[in-house]
Amino acid sequence: MAQPKEKDEQLPGVKEDHFALNFEAGFQKIGFVVLLIILFCAVGGLFSDGYFSSAKKINDAGTLSIHYDRFGRLQTEFTLHFAVKNRQADKYVFSLGDDFIDHFQPGVISPQPDRMYSRGKRLYLEYNGVKTKGDFSVWMYVTPTVPGKTNMTVGVNGEPALSFWQFIYP
Repeated sequence: MAQPKEKDEQLPGVKEDHFALNFEAGFQKIGFVVLLIILFCAVGGLFSDGYFSSAKKINDAGTLSIHYDRFGRLQTEFTLHFAVKNRQADKYVFSLGDDFIDHFQPGVISPQPDRMYSRGKRLYLEYNGVKTKGDFSVWMYVTPTVPGKTNMTVGVNGEPALSFWQFIYP
């Protein structure tokens, strides 16, 4: 019996594009691997909260630390957690600078500052009469308003500022 030829297999009214068929077959071979890579990146936190995204920085004096996510989504709220370690002070003044005012919208701040104001490109959170015998923590919920890489600094009571960056996906 004779082998069927390509011309014999064509259906009437159907025009096949061999390049497109070969491209689809090739993409199906690697598509599953690409999907798994994207899935592992998402689970790992490359696009938002997770292992690769979660970060902590401490200033040189060891008195101020910040917990944050390196990666976030535009218009999706996330937290910044500031902690002042073992410092006996009646007043704390946190300052946030660089791209913070232009790229983020602050939301809920816990505990509420006694006074909040801005000067130039810096936002200040002032806490008076703090009666704590240890660490003092501030949780700030912020919403990114501009996509891309942002650089920020945070300081407390005029001590050396802590610099960090975030990447906001559109």
